Amino acid sequence: MKVFLFLLTFFSIIFSRSFSFELENIDEGVYVHFGKQEDSNKLNTGDIANIGFIVGSESIAVIDTGASVKIGNKMYKMIKKISKLPISHIIITHSHPDHFMGTEAFIKDKPIIIGHENLNRSLINNFEFYKALQFNLTKDKSIKSTKLVLANKLIKKNKSLKINLGGKHLIIKAWSSGHTDNDLSIYDENSKIFWSENIFVDRIPSIRASIKGWQKNLNEILKLDIKKIVPGHGPIMSKNEAISPMISYFDQLISEVRNFHKKSKSLDYVLKNIGKENKQNWLLYKEYHMTNVTKTFTELEWE
Repeated sequence: MKVFLFLLTFFSIIFSRSFSFELENIDEGVYVHFGKQEDSNKLNTGDIANIGFIVGSESIAVIDTGASVKIGNKMYKMIKKISKLPISHIIITHSHPDHFMGTEAFIKDKPIIIGHENLNRSLINNFEFYKALQFNLTKDKSIKSTKLVLANKLIKKNKSLKINLGGKHLIIKAWSSGHTDNDLSIYDENSKIFWSENIFVDRIPSIRASIKGWQKNLNEILKLDIKKIVPGHGPIMSKNEAISPMISYFDQLISEVRNFHKKSKSLDYVLKNIGKENKQNWLLYKEYHMTNVTKTFTELEWE
């Protein structure tokens, strides 16, 4: 009997961890679901990105939709419990699967789906790969039937779009290449909250496009009048608390790789000999640091 009760408790905990969906109300009409600071796996079901929504007096804007239709449906249901207003906009911050694969859950409201001018190209080119990847990582069979939903409102690079939800004014900017080549940010003029996938807190940044571009974007963000930042991954922080560790990591990585280039060292040599002092207690450091070194080496090779 004791064994049965233990197993029942154990599996109840596992079930609740896998299927719970919590929201934090961080300001008036502003809600965030914080993803786990992990890579996608069977237990977390791919729920690793920060996603959320902003409620105005007329409509609602959703910021990213999660890694699956299941996650998207959970947020959709939570939104409808909080407000009966229509979901007028879906904002996809970039083309990685933990941020966009739940979009199908929201199309019943016929929202405007906003993305960077490079978003749809990336989604079309990588969608089948991302489906296979997410299934292999999470073992969620429902991912196999996920349908690709493209953005229907694109923002040109370095341009912005302003939307009004009714008393809530959002400025959505398309950035030059940084984390990816299709990054968007969202600035809530009312609360001065800034949402950006260009920002990672505690979790090591994962360079997929340009370290120099990402560094430039972060320095531009530092100039903005921001009360707090909702990063793509990690807890809410002040502007300097969120960005300074990233800039420090990028500065040191660029400096080290440039020195190796000056000595005409090969990538293989760099990977074996680059310093480890840049670890800074980053989560997932072992999983992504060497990939970042490789991307930086390639980008700086022909400076």
